Amino acid sequence: MNTVLDGLAENPALPAALLDRLIAAADPVLGADLAGRPDLSDAQVRALLARDDPAIVSVLLAKGRVRTADVPLTNPAVALAVTEAPDAPPAAARALAQHPDFKARLPEWARTLPPDVIDLLAHDPDEHVVAELVTFHALPASSAQELSRHPSTEVRRALAASPHTPADVLVRLGSFARELAGNPATPPSAAADLVRDHRARYQLATRPDLPPHVYGQLAADVEPGVLAALAANPAVPASVLRQLTGTRALQRVLVRNPAIPLDLLAELAATARIGPEPVPRVASASEAELRTLAATVKGRMLVARRADLPLDMVEQLVSDPDPAVAAAIVTNPLVPVDQLWALVERHGARLYPRAARNPSCPPELLHHMALRAAGVEETWRAAARHPHALGETLLLCLEDAQARHLAAAHPHLPVEKIVELLGSEFTARPAAANPSLPVRVMEELLDRSGA
Repeated sequence: MNTVLDGLAENPALPAALLDRLIAAADPVLGADLAGRPDLSDAQVRALLARDDPAIVSVLLAKGRVRTADVPLTNPAVALAVTEAPDAPPAAARALAQHPDFKARLPEWARTLPPDVIDLLAHDPDEHVVAELVTFHALPASSAQELSRHPSTEVRRALAASPHTPADVLVRLGSFARELAGNPATPPSAAADLVRDHRARYQLATRPDLPPHVYGQLAADVEPGVLAALAANPAVPASVLRQLTGTRALQRVLVRNPAIPLDLLAELAATARIGPEPVPRVASASEAELRTLAATVKGRMLVARRADLPLDMVEQLVSDPDPAVAAAIVTNPLVPVDQLWALVERHGARLYPRAARNPSCPPELLHHMALRAAGVEETWRAAARHPHALGETLLLCLEDAQARHLAAAHPHLPVEKIVELLGSEFTARPAAANPSLPVRVMEELLDRSGA
């Protein structure tokens, strides 16, 4: 029954009277879900706030449904939630800073801290509190200098990793090479000096601000993680990127680097396994560059996924005889409906799952593919996600377990089937969240739960 209540708490069509019953039930698991609903009345917000639950308070504050001044600081957990807000009252942080439980003093979530609280926490006897302070908050320069001599290694390490630490203090923390290399506040010249320390090389490979020769030194590393970080870094010079094509794994990373030279992308596209996600360099390519890429089959596969292609290129790609190009272009919302039909008829069932993911796919084509999708479960799953799917199509999708879970939440699923799916633990939650669920059934579910 809990999964059913979870679904009802998410259901956008839940009437206000039934929402009142769910709120009154005071189920601790449902509280945060209910607090996130956009249709709460002021009275319902007050009822949720009265639960004194930090998770509910966090959601209500994040959604702008209450102000920090409206929240009673009745317990440390709620006070911690209040300190997350940008308008948190200083009193909340001050009260927590003196709490006997060090976990309540941890300042990780506080958006801002008054200067007196920062000073108090900087001298806290628990090293975890001090380490969190320097990690998440800017300290006065004098305090940072003082903490650079702190006896705790954890505190000094946190100081070396914190972007709030002044540069002159970071220089004093040279023994923490890994942390300094990954800290954006470490001056580039100081970071470059760490290149000989193997502990720092991965973090250096991700930085966007090093001198070009440092990236060249890092390219000589044998550690795969360092080379992969370089291959993904848009700041790495093209000459260095061209040195990183030695393995299939590096090629897959390189093709997703938004700064990869176009000719190198075209070269790697011929052999690298790219996957279905859009390639960043293609997304930023000019029309002339797109036409250059379209000179090869693999290049056309990359170009076909872009949703703002010139119409003549769409026509060219739709008529391309290569199945891989067809599989790429069939998901593009620019393809006219009649051409979607033509692509599916030309290439058959192998295109069904991808055609069903096209946001422009019409309900008739979705049904046509679902009828013929036996053994291709991904077609049913894609159709069950599609907002255009009709009830008769969704019934076909119920053959597959994952598609059944998706279809249970679809508003076009016939009502009698939604009610039937409430009886299965696997589909109860999405069925209860379905906005087409009749109100009388919602009432029965609440009656049965005792809410």
